[in-house]
Amino acid sequence: MAFALLVGLGTGSIAAAQLQNKKPAATQLTTAAPPRNVIQKLRDFLGINPPVAVGGSRSGPGWRVCLLSPWTNSPLGVTTPVLEAVGPLNELRLEQGGQVLWQKRASSTEAIEGPTNWPIRPLNPGEVITLKVRPRGASGGDFASYTLRTDNAEALETNRIQLERLGREPKTWYRHIESMSPKQVTLLAPLLASPNAPAALRQQLQCTGTRNES
Repeated sequence: MAFALLVGLGTGSIAAAQLQNKKPAATQLTTAAPPRNVIQKLRDFLGINPPVAVGGSRSGPGWRVCLLSPWTNSPLGVTTPVLEAVGPLNELRLEQGGQVLWQKRASSTEAIEGPTNWPIRPLNPGEVITLKVRPRGASGGDFASYTLRTDNAEALETNRIQLERLGREPKTWYRHIESMSPKQVTLLAPLLASPNAPAALRQQLQCTGTRNES
């Protein structure tokens, strides 16, 4: 899904942010797979998030990346979204105003996989930041780029209150999603981007994230 995703960071900000990122990846609550009707409702509400083409070399293959979190076709409804894409990655990067604020690189033997906690300070209402994602096997300059814009203060506060009510119990989340009406579709993406959301919800929304051989 975003990721979602700062002002006044100096030259040493990248190194500092990398230190911050040494905390554990976003907590994945151990639970059985969500009920089928919950997953179907997620898909009906959200559809499939279109993959973003990554610019590759003319002689080599292009790449497509599918972002599970944060969802990028609506304003970012949380200030510290989980960053998660389909498949193994070589690099995650956050940029703003042409400046790299944070980056996480895979090692030669271990790719970046699964959710990553938001690594810098919470975003402000209306703030814009760029998330760049480089899949495993892509060359150094081949990124998929996502523009993240946080929602207004009122929407962020509404979402914060809802997330507090939901807590971290997966069954509570599943019951809440089952009860949602189509009029509440805009509330779903912010919930899924939260570190409180059961990881299984995002994992069930797998979408195309493969190499484009054309």
